[in-house]
Amino acid sequence: MAKMLKDRKYAFRGTVSLVLQGLEMNVEDIDILCDKETALSCNSLFKDFLVEEISLKESSKFRSYFGKFEVKGIEVEVMGEWQIKESKGEWSIPFDASERKKINLGGQEIYVTTIDSELAMFAKMGRWTAYQKILKQVRKIKENQLSLL
Repeated sequence: MAKMLKDRKYAFRGTVSLVLQGLEMNVEDIDILCDKETALSCNSLFKDFLVEEISLKESSKFRSYFGKFEVKGIEVEVMGEWQIKESKGEWSIPFDASERKKINLGGQEIYVTTIDSELAMFAKMGRWTAYQKILKQVRKIKENQLSLL
């Protein structure tokens, strides 16, 4: 998947991003955050895996160039120019391409969202159970690091 998205602005986010950074999480699906052009290009890049074509979709809380694919039994959701509606009715982008981290996985460089940006996004979305779960894992890692000193 990362090879097909090479040279595009994107980042894997959610549980897959956190697992790739060493947090113990269950991966249920893969989320890809990207710009509009990358999102729309996924319709052709992943046409053999298409479940729901990427197009502009809007709800009362979110809007995005959104679509779904299934790759090797795993659901992949693409969110291009993902925006959240603020309490004042204004739309804001909760993710900035600069808030991504490059990691090496089997010789392939992959972009993932940072743990801090994941926490900020879950807080902004009001997903407090997920927020607390991540925070608990981060604290566990820090405690383990301190015990090694």
